[in-house]
Amino acid sequence: MATLTLLLVAAAVVIAALALLSIRSKLGRQQQLSATPPVARRESIEDTSRPIVRILFGTQTGTAERFSKQLGNELRSRYGESTSVDVRDVETYKSERLASEKCVVLCMATYGDGEPTDNAAVFYNWLLKEAEAVDAGEKEASLTGVSYAVFGLGNKQYEHFNAVGKKVFKSLKTLGATPVCRRGDGDDDGVIDDDFEKWTAEFLDALDKSDDLVGKRIDQNGGVHTVSVPTYAVDVLPAGSASAAQPFPSGTGKDVHSPFWAKITTVKELHTSQSDRSCVHVEVDVSGSGISYEAGDHIAVFAQNGDDIVAKVAELLGFDLNALIRVSLPANTASANDLPPPFPGPLSVKTALAYFADVLSTPHRDALAALSTFAADREEAAKLALMGSTSPAGKAEFSKYIGTTKRSLLEVLQAFPSAKPTIGAFFGCIAPRLQPRFYSISSSPKPHPTSVHITCAVVRDEMPTGRIHEGVASTWLARHGAGTTVPVFVRHSHFRLPKAAETPVVMVGPGTGLAPFRGFLQERAALSASGAKLGPAHLFFGCRSRAHDYIYQAELEGFLAGGVLSDLHLAFSREASAKDYVQHHIERRGADLWALLERGAHLYVCGDAKHMAKDVHRAIIALVQAGRGCSGTEAEGFVKELTDSGRYQRDVW
Repeated sequence: MATLTLLLVAAAVVIAALALLSIRSKLGRQQQLSATPPVARRESIEDTSRPIVRILFGTQTGTAERFSKQLGNELRSRYGESTSVDVRDVETYKSERLASEKCVVLCMATYGDGEPTDNAAVFYNWLLKEAEAVDAGEKEASLTGVSYAVFGLGNKQYEHFNAVGKKVFKSLKTLGATPVCRRGDGDDDGVIDDDFEKWTAEFLDALDKSDDLVGKRIDQNGGVHTVSVPTYAVDVLPAGSASAAQPFPSGTGKDVHSPFWAKITTVKELHTSQSDRSCVHVEVDVSGSGISYEAGDHIAVFAQNGDDIVAKVAELLGFDLNALIRVSLPANTASANDLPPPFPGPLSVKTALAYFADVLSTPHRDALAALSTFAADREEAAKLALMGSTSPAGKAEFSKYIGTTKRSLLEVLQAFPSAKPTIGAFFGCIAPRLQPRFYSISSSPKPHPTSVHITCAVVRDEMPTGRIHEGVASTWLARHGAGTTVPVFVRHSHFRLPKAAETPVVMVGPGTGLAPFRGFLQERAALSASGAKLGPAHLFFGCRSRAHDYIYQAELEGFLAGGVLSDLHLAFSREASAKDYVQHHIERRGADLWALLERGAHLYVCGDAKHMAKDVHRAIIALVQAGRGCSGTEAEGFVKELTDSGRYQRDVW
């Protein structure tokens, strides 16, 4: 049996190698740097004589976009010229077109505590409002005749798992549209690619059986899988011929499309010298920008890879760090549609690698498949091709080599040194775009109108391979002092203090979950100084040890002494033999908290979603159950009413 298994695995590797050689003979070896002139993205003229499948994505980290393009390629391969496939950011889509669609697919990620992604917010809110109007009898269903499919992306550790995908699916049905297949639910806490592939198979099977949603299916190249390698055109500029541009043009800081280059004015360690971890307080000056913020909002930071990481990647791939390049979309429109908009230029390769290449996250299968086409060593090429495939053997190898060990893209490049992609392919389909990191703002604009404060735990974890993973943004912030500039923008949230200062508030924020509540307390202090009467305020804060990581201790005790805080509940988890967490303090003060809820108190929770937020949620349900003398189900219903009314808010990750 063992011998047979080995023979099967060996056969799979040989087949992968042969398929790879076939692909490479078609692709040819591309030159390391292309001199193709820049080409702007062109709007294709839509052919309405054939069925159109519209794929819209709402993404925060790029996964929904990747899945949408993957599905688009699958549809083009499956139906060829008989079907038109359009993949686009839902932010660029005009919602009034929806009623005229024949088949629309939405890949929608859920962000935060059941919220839409930034790029999907306008469309999402419009869709839900339209569905509510139909439910209320104010409008007729407008999407009769439209067929649709929805794949949601989320994480089951969050209470509102895939809330956006679920509500989009339901709203489309309310508006009269017909689902092509079941809603897909991708779980990022598991292997979300497998969830998507399973749902895709069901969706494609449903399309095959439909009468007019797609054209005629074509032969699948005799079963040979074609690897897609979307590649930017790269123009290398002669030395001294041009000045380097900024990686992000200076903007207003109001949204992701217009980050503002803010100056860092303060970086301060918050842990004591006895701590073996780090947490930094950072202040950025946003004066001169278009940024306005409220306590409870988020700031996004476009940090960069460290110089050591950049140098390693360049050495492995043979890139000249000092070369000045300009990337552009290729002349081939179909290939251009599979690429994100090019980053600004000209930039040095060093700057491009620093700001735009995510090399410390684990690579995806399609990236490994593309990388395999550049491997000169046959064994390396075959293994990369196998891991990049969707065969059972390929999935198993990917899970073993990448999934279980959490190998980064940089580690893969180190392990497969013969794989040297072009610059255009590396940025086009192998290295994902480095994403901004979001932090809950830990200040109030009342005392700090032009300064945004960040409370950031510095990530430093040992991975299964023995690699020490340092968080890109947190490490960068900790190492760069006053005077450094960084692109930022502010994202507004619904995490807000009650409008009336007299309304009681209960805040739960262990560790860096304290951040928005520091802003809340600054806000209350400013209101008090202006003569406002403050209602009761309870803060539940937890950390490991008073002597190690009790952040902002002096400030919190000052707020307590000044009456801004009514009560400060402290949980130190490592100071006694029994663990002491914030939920234990909530349980002990259940009767007092219930009395506050009866007076209209607002509840806030910020921090870890996987454990803390769930434990706190259970403690809140228990105190409601005890206070009302009701069943657990009734208590859950009451807590849901608090959520729906905005009296129970969570900012969790």
